Amino acid sequence: MEKNSTNIQILIKRLKNGERLSPEEMRVVAHHMAQLQFEKKQHEKRMQAAAHSSDKPKGPSFHEQVAKAEAEAKKNRLRNNLEKHSAKHAAHEDAELYGRVHAVTERNKPSFHEQVAKAEADAAKRDKSIKKRAKEEKKLLKEERKAMLNGDRTGFSLKRDLRHPAAFIKRIFTKPNPYYTPGAGAFVVVAGKKIKNKARTLSIKYTIRNLVVMMVVMILMFSIYAATVIAFAPKIDPNKIYDQISTNSVIYDDNGTRIDSVSSGESRTIIKYKDIPKHTVDAFVALEDKTFWKHHGFNWKRMIGAIASSFGRGNIRGTSTLTQQLARNVYLPNIKSQRSARRKILEMYYASKIEHTLSKKEIFAAYVNSIYFGYGNYGIENASKTYFSKDVSQLTLKESAALAAMPQSPDTYALIQNADSPVASQSTSTPIKIDGKSYIANDISKPRRQIALKLMADQGYITRAEYEENAASNLADFLNPSLNAGRETDTSYFTDYMVEQIIKDLMKKYKLDYQSAHDMVYNGGLKIYSTMDSKAQKAVEAGFKEGNYFPSLTGLKKDSAGNIVSDKGVITLYAYNNMLQDGKFKLADGEYKKNNDGSLTIYKNKRLNIYKTSTANGSDYSLEFKPSYVVENGSLYIIPGGFINIPTESKTLDKNGNLKISAKFIKKNSKLITSDDGAPTFTDKLYTLQDKVIQPQGAMVITEVGTGKVKAMIGGRGVSGKKLFNRAVNARQPGSSIKPLAIYSASLQRSYELAESGQPFPLTDPGNDKQGTKYYGDYLTASSVIVDEPIKFNGKVWPKNSNNRYSGPMTMRRGMQTSTNVVAVKLYEQLGSDYSASMVEKYGISTLNKTPNGDLNPASLALGGLSKGVSPYEMAEAYATFPNGGVRVENRVYTKVVDRDGRTILSTEKKQHKVLDEGVAYIMVTMLKSVVNGGTGTNAAISGVEVGGKTGTTDAKYDVWFDGITPKYAASLWIGTDVNIPLTSSSVAAARLWSRIMSNVPNVRKGSYKPAPSNIVRKNGEYFTKGTEGGLGKSPLDESEESEIIEEEQEVTEQDQNDNNNQAAQNNQAQQPQQGQQPNNSGNNGSGNPAGG
Repeated sequence: MEKNSTNIQILIKRLKNGERLSPEEMRVVAHHMAQLQFEKKQHEKRMQAAAHSSDKPKGPSFHEQVAKAEAEAKKNRLRNNLEKHSAKHAAHEDAELYGRVHAVTERNKPSFHEQVAKAEADAAKRDKSIKKRAKEEKKLLKEERKAMLNGDRTGFSLKRDLRHPAAFIKRIFTKPNPYYTPGAGAFVVVAGKKIKNKARTLSIKYTIRNLVVMMVVMILMFSIYAATVIAFAPKIDPNKIYDQISTNSVIYDDNGTRIDSVSSGESRTIIKYKDIPKHTVDAFVALEDKTFWKHHGFNWKRMIGAIASSFGRGNIRGTSTLTQQLARNVYLPNIKSQRSARRKILEMYYASKIEHTLSKKEIFAAYVNSIYFGYGNYGIENASKTYFSKDVSQLTLKESAALAAMPQSPDTYALIQNADSPVASQSTSTPIKIDGKSYIANDISKPRRQIALKLMADQGYITRAEYEENAASNLADFLNPSLNAGRETDTSYFTDYMVEQIIKDLMKKYKLDYQSAHDMVYNGGLKIYSTMDSKAQKAVEAGFKEGNYFPSLTGLKKDSAGNIVSDKGVITLYAYNNMLQDGKFKLADGEYKKNNDGSLTIYKNKRLNIYKTSTANGSDYSLEFKPSYVVENGSLYIIPGGFINIPTESKTLDKNGNLKISAKFIKKNSKLITSDDGAPTFTDKLYTLQDKVIQPQGAMVITEVGTGKVKAMIGGRGVSGKKLFNRAVNARQPGSSIKPLAIYSASLQRSYELAESGQPFPLTDPGNDKQGTKYYGDYLTASSVIVDEPIKFNGKVWPKNSNNRYSGPMTMRRGMQTSTNVVAVKLYEQLGSDYSASMVEKYGISTLNKTPNGDLNPASLALGGLSKGVSPYEMAEAYATFPNGGVRVENRVYTKVVDRDGRTILSTEKKQHKVLDEGVAYIMVTMLKSVVNGGTGTNAAISGVEVGGKTGTTDAKYDVWFDGITPKYAASLWIGTDVNIPLTSSSVAAARLWSRIMSNVPNVRKGSYKPAPSNIVRKNGEYFTKGTEGGLGKSPLDESEESEIIEEEQEVTEQDQNDNNNQAAQNNQAQQPQQGQQPNNSGNNGSGNPAGG
């Protein structure tokens, strides 16, 4: 080696002196200089890289070792290449080099380095492998320098490893090979051993170390993730677990019998563990969680297996324990179907909390109360009643196994399916009949039921004989379904109204917002004890199904297009075919405008109504159909309207109140808004129509005298369902039925008050009649004589009686019997509007309008044309005042509400208000009875009980009423149309239906009216409160002067009281002259035009 170095130095010296070298000598020098220059550059690069790294470790790096080894290899290859090519190109190179050296000499001897560079370039062209290896070395050094600058040679780089996961996995299981020599072939010899020439080699020690580190990192990361999930998880209190379970509230009647339930969708009844048979518990445990009684919430083996199986699949699979299922159902309802690590973490956390708080028995009970059993059944109690018509406590072994098999797939395994269900399999289905309708007994879960029984036998819960006996049974052999469990009434008017009252009371007592109170009722599992008498409710519902008791419609006025119009020609009901044809609503000319931007303007006051509404997100505009009608089988049905469903953001209101539908919506929904002969047309996918409603309609409320307990309520007929329009609590004009409240009792009460204070009644002459102040007596009493004659208001004769006749002098009692309008108006003039209105309010009527243009006038207070009307609910409460001795008791529809823990959270007490003196009330009862005994209300009579009441008919017979009393009940009945369409009958129809219904109420014949109080005086066959019987004077009526005091009776039997009342009525009628034909009706509407009673 030293000799070669000396020879090269001599050759270089000779070349510098200008001597000519042989071709072989020139080639040796050139290659030597190229090698020196290459090594110099590589050394400079390494020095620069070292200068940029302040923390370079001691000793050469892996890449430096590789570079050094490669350098040595290059030197060896260089010598080999020189020797290999020397002989082949000797002659050619000799001539070429000689020419070049001579040319250099001729140019004043170029420098040594220039000659070497030329020689090196020529050599590089001939040896491409050197150039290629140079590039590889350059790239290797570049990567090494970059790694050193980043302070990371072979460590983890998130960006790099995520982009190249295969390389990352490779680094985990391998280590760098210090003997790797690029370009040296597949193998290299190290210390006499032949090894693979690879950059990295497999290392067991290295692999174990990396896997341990990775596992620790993963556990740490998972722990941090789990801690974060738990930290942000909603807090729970398992002691109040049922607060989280959507539980229906159960409604009971006045006898404690379940009649209905309300829920937000998940209707369930909560039961306790002690009510569940042991074999039912065993069936669920054996099939779902055999270690339930031993584990502490979750099974570690199953959990680890489930989590492990999630890697590579993207989700977690595996069976949870009963506690975990409970946690998932109750606390994770929105993500319970997800298969994710987060759900499993929360599930485990909540399960642990549940296990530490509740006993195993409490956990099991909560589990079976919370799960879904298919076919709309939530909780095991509801499922038991639906599928087997029994309570859970009565379940047999096979029935228990059938229910235990269901939670895995409740909709598929539902034991009952509809006849057309696509889920049911023909091979496992058995047709059955329930209440005359076809269903399927779905035995698709039989294999799972048999598994449950087998596991029970394997785990020692049942014997092998019990298994064999029950496993072979087919579902149809023991299925006993009941699809109407707990539902006794056809309509929900009563319960819907009661629920709204409870919500209001909860809001008031506990300072709740509406939604919170609503959720408390619909999801809180409350027990609501109503005042309903189920038998009375059934009687009302049965009566409203008898269509022949409802009058027909008459006087329908139609325009040329068949639309029903009012007297003034205004359309009140569109013919259905004028609204929709083939399910499409086509806008007519003049109802719309197509705008240039593609939008559509709908004009107001046409066939569509435009309303501004308020929503949670602000204001919105509702586009609705006006009411229409259709005639089917001779009956008229009203379609109250419908809604055109256009999103809020797609409609605006212009300055004229017209609705504009955006072009974007129209373009996007071309199948919803089409074009018919150029006119925009709404298809049936865009709108929703309300259900048609038969006409006329009706409403009735029955309340118990003295308690205010509402016993029955109905708000319509011909419809079923929940949250229906309830006419029982919506106001209608009462007609003459207002007279006992505003006129007759008010007159008697005013006279009683004045007599008590020693003052005469301040009679006034209104100056519009001939009677003036004559014949009334010192006070207004049932015996006061009022002359039925023409009277004038503003120069016009008003009011008229229903028979268009005037009957001359009659007593107040007779005036109420015949519902004579003139009598009522004359008494109003003596009372004054203020006193009359105050009495109406004392009766609990909340709709009285006391504004200047409201109801303080004779048309409203004397004849019942109230601007806002009055509801049957309030009229029943008001009339109950009379048989209750003048004390009004507020209506109530429930007595108490109990939460699921047995605490009473609401209760109602009797709220009383003194309205009339007891003597006045007694006289009013006799007068109301005389209406039924010999007046306009004779059709309301019921055998076995004395009925009192008052009829009412508004103008054109739009509304007909009968408000009646018995000793035990007061009931208000209204019949009319939802729009003003005349009826063929007056209040006679209402009285007849009232009698039909009330005669079927079981307790209607019980009880007796209150006896005459001590301040009642009887004179000339009439009743007075003491002090008002004097000063009658001469009158057109021939009456005797006999007077007696009716002593208070200490004890009066029902029959005695009836006899007394009958005798009093007969005496009174015997002393009345015949007034000709009795009017059949009286009353008026808001315009003040009188009608009948």
